Amino acid sequence: MQSDSKMKCKFFYALILAMAMSACGNDSDYRSVIPSRAAAVVSVDLNSMSEKAGLSGNTTNSALKGRLKSMFKSGLTGADALVDKLFDNISESGLGLTDKVYVFAGEQAKTSGILVKVDDEDKLEDLLGILSSQHICDKINETDGCKWTSVGNVLLAYKSHAMLLVIDKKSSSTSSLLRKASMWLRQEDGEGFSASDDFRQMSSRNSDIVAWNSLEVFPTEYIYPIVMGVSAELSLKNVKAISTVDFEKGKVKVDIETIFDDKIMDEIMEKKEKVTSSIKGEYIDMFPSNTPFWVAANIKGGDFFDFICGNPSVRRYFEKSMLPVDFASVFDAIEGDVVLALSGNGSSEFIAFADVKSSGFLQSFESLKSMAAMSGGQVLFDNHGENGYEFKTYNGSIVGLSSGPVALWIGVNGNKLYITNKESLIDRHVLGLSLRNKPWGERVKGQKFFMASDLSSLGKLVDVKKGNNLASTFFKMLGKLDYFTVESPEWENLHIEIVMKDKDKNPLSVVLNK
Repeated sequence: MQSDSKMKCKFFYALILAMAMSACGNDSDYRSVIPSRAAAVVSVDLNSMSEKAGLSGNTTNSALKGRLKSMFKSGLTGADALVDKLFDNISESGLGLTDKVYVFAGEQAKTSGILVKVDDEDKLEDLLGILSSQHICDKINETDGCKWTSVGNVLLAYKSHAMLLVIDKKSSSTSSLLRKASMWLRQEDGEGFSASDDFRQMSSRNSDIVAWNSLEVFPTEYIYPIVMGVSAELSLKNVKAISTVDFEKGKVKVDIETIFDDKIMDEIMEKKEKVTSSIKGEYIDMFPSNTPFWVAANIKGGDFFDFICGNPSVRRYFEKSMLPVDFASVFDAIEGDVVLALSGNGSSEFIAFADVKSSGFLQSFESLKSMAAMSGGQVLFDNHGENGYEFKTYNGSIVGLSSGPVALWIGVNGNKLYITNKESLIDRHVLGLSLRNKPWGERVKGQKFFMASDLSSLGKLVDVKKGNNLASTFFKMLGKLDYFTVESPEWENLHIEIVMKDKDKNPLSVVLNK
C-alpha cells in the first residue's frame, strides 16, 4: 500500500509538471498563500523552462511532446481525450501554469508544499474528478472553506485563486495538514511571506529558478557542527541566501548570494576576510589539462589556523591528533596560495601545495621518528631528499588516519610545501597543455576561492547503453556533462557553472531527449 501511494504521488507530480512544461500570466494574490514562517521558498518559471526544453514557443519539439503525451496516455487508462486536451491547451487544467510555481518549506523542512495559481476552479475540479476515477487521488471534500483531496500522504487543497500540495515529514494526519492548508489559503494580500522584504528581493531576480532560504530550513544535526562555538546570540533565521539557476545554451549557471541580518555573522565574515586573500594563480601551470579535480584559495596561515580553531570540533581534532606535530607552526609558515588536486583515472592520487615563508616548521616532524621507532615496524618515517619526509604504515588507523595502507610524502621544495600520496607528483612537469588552457583557466586569478572538476568521464562508470530505469537515465545524463566550476570573487557570493559536452543545446532539452 505504501508503494502504491508513492506511485500515485509521483504520477500526479509528473502530470502537473508535464502540463506545465507544455504550456506557452501575471503574478496575482495566489502568492499570499506562502506561509510567513517559511524557511525556504523557491519560485520556478516553468514557462521559460518549457521553451528552453523545446516543449513550447517557436522551437517546439513535436516529437518530444508526442512522447510525453503517449507516456501519460498509457498511465491514464481511458483518458486519451483528457490528455490531448491538456497538451493542446493547458488552460483546460484550470491551473495558471504560465505563472510561477512556488515550493516552500518550514523550519527544519518538517512541512513543505507546492503552490500553483488557479485560473478556473471548475476546470480544476473536472480534472480532479477524472484523476479520482483513475484512483490517483481521493474524491473531493469540502472543509473549513476550502476543497481538498488526498494523493497518497500528500494533501491537495484549493480555493478559487490557489492550489496547494502539502506534506509533513512528522505527521500523515489529514486533519493536521488541512488546518495548515486552510489557514494559508485564507491569507490575503499583504499577509504571508509575499509581504516580506525577502520575497521582494526574490522577485527582483529574473531567472528560471530563484531560491531563498535561511539556515532554519536545515535539520539541527546538520547545522550544529557548523555553528558550534559560535555565540548563542546567532539567529539562524537571519542567516539567509538567495540563489538563482539559469539554463543557458550548453550550461547551467547558479549564483548564490548570502545575506546576513545578524551581527554575529557579520563579525565572522569580517574575520574570514582578514585571514584570506585573492588567489595569485601561479600553481595552475603545474597541472596538466586532464587533471580531474583542482581547488585553490589564498590564506594567511597563522591567522587562518586561529580562525578555524574557533570551532571546537576543529580545535579538538588538532589537539587530540595522534600525530605529534606542531600544527600551529605548520600553518604559521603558510602565506599565499594553497591548492589541492586529484590525479589519475581513479582520482585516488592527490597532491597539495602551499606557499610558505620558510621550512623551519619541518623540525616539528622529527618527533615522528621516535613514534615510528616505537611502533614495532608498523610505521616507517624517514628523510626524503633535503627538506622532506616519507611516511608509511600498513594501517593508518594506528595514527588516527584512515584504515588500510597509507603512504605520504611531506616536504618543502623551494618556497612550496607539498604533501602527496604519489611520489612522482612532487617534481612532475607539464608536457603540453596545462589547466591554464582550460576554458576557465584565466578566471582563477583574483578569486578568493576556485574549484574545478572534470565530469567528462562520468558516463564510463556504468554501461549507459543498457537499462531503461531511473539509474540508467541518471548515468546517461552524467555522460553528457563536461565539467563544472565553483568560484567566489568575494566570500559573500558564489558562482557555479555546470557545462555540457554539447555547447549548442540547452541542458533542459538534453535531459528530456535522453
